[in-house]
Amino acid sequence: MRILLIHPQNYLQRHETGIYGRSLRYAPLTMPTLKALVPPELNAEVHVVDEMVQEIDFAEKADLVGITAITGTAPRAFEIADKFRATGAKVVLGGVHPTLRTEESLQHADAVVRGYAERTWPRLLRDFAAGKLQRLYEDNEPFDPGLIVPPDRSSISRRDYIGWCTVEMGRGCSCTCDFCISHRFHRTYISRSTADVIAEVKSMPGKVIFFLDPNLMGNRAQAKEFFTEFAKLNKWWVGCASMDVVDDPELLKILKRSGCRGLLMGFESLRQEALVSSGKTRNVGRTYAQVVETLHDYGILVQACFVFGFDTDDVGVFEETADYIVKARFDLPQISIYTPFPGTPVYDRLEREGRILTRDWSRYNGQNVVFQPARMSVQELERGTDLVRRRAYSMNALSRRLLTPPLWVKPLVIMSYLGFRFYQYRIARAGDIQKYR
Repeated sequence: MRILLIHPQNYLQRHETGIYGRSLRYAPLTMPTLKALVPPELNAEVHVVDEMVQEIDFAEKADLVGITAITGTAPRAFEIADKFRATGAKVVLGGVHPTLRTEESLQHADAVVRGYAERTWPRLLRDFAAGKLQRLYEDNEPFDPGLIVPPDRSSISRRDYIGWCTVEMGRGCSCTCDFCISHRFHRTYISRSTADVIAEVKSMPGKVIFFLDPNLMGNRAQAKEFFTEFAKLNKWWVGCASMDVVDDPELLKILKRSGCRGLLMGFESLRQEALVSSGKTRNVGRTYAQVVETLHDYGILVQACFVFGFDTDDVGVFEETADYIVKARFDLPQISIYTPFPGTPVYDRLEREGRILTRDWSRYNGQNVVFQPARMSVQELERGTDLVRRRAYSMNALSRRLLTPPLWVKPLVIMSYLGFRFYQYRIARAGDIQKYR
């Protein structure tokens, strides 16, 4: 049996068309994990392709093609599926978008896997081998994080990704933001055992580990236990965390000892009404400068994510935020446009209100306006966000950041900053080109 597993990529990240450089790439784990889950008795030959770093050979012979899709990659996933089905291959679609838009996905696939695949993927493969492939596979049992297996990383090359040692510690998030898709899969944060993740990390040769979890601190007690053990490995790491991490000095000390070098955080907005309306309650009432200063005191870099297009935003938010970002002491900014992904409460609300402007899912990537804003025009949201991008990644803004502690890691900041600068400066043009393809 020959199995081809494909990570499709959005036009912004795709190898042949995108603007995503190596300094921004993190190795995805979905398909390496599915490869590890293939039952050994099938004696399958498995090939993994990530469109972020290589092109698909549509002449490749495969008995079964598995494709994962988030909303922003769904049109590309459907295109790939249709091409392979035309050659006679059977195609399986899975991931966030096929789980939430199953009927749409079934139009392009022989089978769809809804939700987690730890139990359903091996069952699907055995059914396929027996000639009994079903249309829909779904695991309705409570999910056990002990089912998560280490990925087969043989397809991941360190030359392709700055983050090639990627790890998943848990799934879900303990926050309740209305624009996040996570809650459709898991109502609470679930985490693997400390022993399992430590054993996986020990097997990896890289010095720096990149955690892909949306919030590593979803279970604070477990985080303390895990990073206490991680500290013994003499490695560094980066990941994502909610802002309330600074409320726990004991946890911060553990993170410092464990080799934490950077945290990505959703600042989202300077305006309290935007935070409240979107459910980003852990940010409400906080002084962002104090959060950054606290993390810097522990030697931890901060990547601050900002979002524009909340219903409470007006055109004044762009200059206000751009001024703040240029003067702020955090290390890297990340700029996005509010995006109502299908399956989220905000998408359902905007659809009821008739404010969804397009169902071209390729534009649901956090960098395009796909809905009618409440207090400005579409063009004002596009132009305002682009203004913030350009000012946030100006050389003036970079020069200010080079003088903020911790100074010893500034070469890493410069490399990441220049990578994001290239990407952010070209987003608007890449989107315009995509419109007319």
